[in-house]
Formats: sequence, structure tokens, C-alpha cells
Amino acid sequence: MKHAVMLAVLGIGMVMLIGCGGRGQTIPLALDMKTVPDPPKVRDAPRVAVIPFEDVRSDKTAIGRHQHYVETIVDRYVPVEGSAADQITKFVVDYLTQAGFSVSLLQPGAQPAAGNADVIMTGQIESYWNDAVSRLARTEMTSKNRIRIKLTNLSDKSTTFSTVVGEGASTVVTFDPEDLAKLDSEALGQSLARFLADLVVVDRALKPKREG
Repeated sequence: MKHAVMLAVLGIGMVMLIGCGGRGQTIPLALDMKTVPDPPKVRDAPRVAVIPFEDVRSDKTAIGRHQHYVETIVDRYVPVEGSAADQITKFVVDYLTQAGFSVSLLQPGAQPAAGNADVIMTGQIESYWNDAVSRLARTEMTSKNRIRIKLTNLSDKSTTFSTVVGEGASTVVTFDPEDLAKLDSEALGQSLARFLADLVVVDRALKPKREG
């Protein structure tokens, strides 16, 4: 009888331990333009009005995770801006500004006032995830994003679509969430650098280089 009681107590203890370990924390993850290489300045850059990007991922509640060395503990990362769409839209605005564009941010579905913009930019977030897995004496990190961007030139009503991908990987001995945030920022900067590298300014419009 005593043996059965002891087994029951041990079993309950294990369930409680696993249950507590599995919760982890929910941690805001921010982007930081300071960690991103400065983009080349675009000469004669047109004025760009950005409409907030749309998050089309099936799970919009998180942007990453950290699996601890104790595998039952998993932290969940959420965007500090409130949503992935808001976070990436703000990053796009900041990146374009650093590249020399005059940028305005519109409300969803809005159109710029006459004479205030040359190009309208929006997009869809197809994938966006940041992963950290802690192992013995190290943490392996990856960051990946895939964004479909739409440009509309107001001068001739031409439209350009482009899908860009950014990714990065790094390993650290002692993990800090800022390490993952840095990798995330760099991967997004990589996507936008590739996007701008394929464009050319033509008469206050942005055109693919193959057309320009």
C-alpha cells in the first residue's frame, strides 16, 4: 500500500514539474536599425507612401521561440510593436528613410493626398520566424523572413511585385534575447537591401532594373 502511495506521489510530482517547465515566458522582441548595415543612398529618390503590410501567416500570434537546454521550457517571442505587420512596416519606413527616401506612413486602405507621393508601397508577410535552441554550452539561432512587396508608380500607374527573402544564422555561448533581435534585424535588412538593389529610379518612379 505504501509503495503504491509513493508511486502516486512521485507521478504527481513529475506531472507538476513538467507542467511548470513547459510554460516558459512570453517575451517582446524588438527590431533595431542600429545593428543593420547602412543602405546605399538612392539618388533622386522619389517620395514613397507606405501602406501597412499585411501578415498572411497562418499563426500571427508569435514571431519566434527559445527552446531552453531543459527541453520542456520554451519561451515565446511576440513583436514589441504589437503585431508582426506593425513591426515590419515600421522597419520598412525606417530603412527607406535611411536609404534617402522621403517616406510617409498611410492608414490601411488610404491613398496619399495629391502631390504628396510618387510611389505607393505595401506588401504581405508570407513568413517570419526567429528561432533559438540552447544546447550544451551554446545556443544556435536562426532568423528567416519572406516578404512580397508591391510598388505602384503614380506617374504612369505601373505596378511591380517582388518577393524577397532574408535569413541569418549564428551561435553564441551565452544567450540573450538581444542576440536574436539583432539577427532578426539583420535578416530583414538583408531582404530590403535585395529589394532596393533590383530597382532603379526613372522619372520619379521605381522600376525593376531589367526594365529601366
